[in-house]
Amino acid sequence: MDFKGILVVSDLDGTLMDSNKNISKKNIETLRYFVDKGGLFTVATGRTELNIRPFIKDLPINCPAILYNGAAIYDFKNEKFIKYACLDNSILAYIIRDILYEYSEICVQIFTVGKMYIVSGTSYIDPYVINEKQPYELANVLDIVQENWLKVILNGQNEMLKSILKKIEGIIPKNKLNCMFSTDRYLEILPFGVSKGSALKELIKLMEINQNKVVAIGDYCNDIEMIKVAFLGVATENAHKDLKKAAKCITVSNDNNAVATLINEVIPEFISL
Repeated sequence: MDFKGILVVSDLDGTLMDSNKNISKKNIETLRYFVDKGGLFTVATGRTELNIRPFIKDLPINCPAILYNGAAIYDFKNEKFIKYACLDNSILAYIIRDILYEYSEICVQIFTVGKMYIVSGTSYIDPYVINEKQPYELANVLDIVQENWLKVILNGQNEMLKSILKKIEGIIPKNKLNCMFSTDRYLEILPFGVSKGSALKELIKLMEINQNKVVAIGDYCNDIEMIKVAFLGVATENAHKDLKKAAKCITVSNDNNAVATLINEVIPEFISL
């Protein structure tokens, strides 16, 4: 089978990775076959160029990756950022300061180029940060205003995050920020107009790829713009209902080798090879 010119972009957590945060041997072997037959493969994730590395070491990524939920495009081959977007944090920093006065069971992570700050203290730290031994520095939010913020993550109970989102939207106009849930417990704040979808558009231009050869697969609401940009947008069976509505088709769950099934069965059905 010839996959020349086809770009597959996969979300990582909940899509390429199973529920135990592992990438199956079948997914890896199928991706290697896909690349050997001329395909282009990369990931689109909320993760950074640092905390993604343990998970992609066996993957045949052969074009730039979409990181920070679209705020950056990173070239792992040459270890450099191709593009990144920054938040206007002049007002946001003070809102976060006030949120921290009001809420205690929350972990606020601020991502700059090559670094993650936790500005909410140590009483509650995101379990994934601890379990994955992600490097971070503790800081006061107002002490890092002069740095370039790529994105902010607020981690906590969903109802609390919804309340915080209302507060943010009541102060900062919606055309200044892009706020989204990447899971029920993660509220992410990105620069306005930035998403995995906007980054995929940039990647298509950069790689000079035929739009009709672009495939994207994901599982959550932060993947919606990406699968809409792709010619073939696919949702996993375990995906959020809103992503399934936006997808052209639905494949098997992340626990059943969704990306391998995408390559072996879905792509041949929808794209002329």
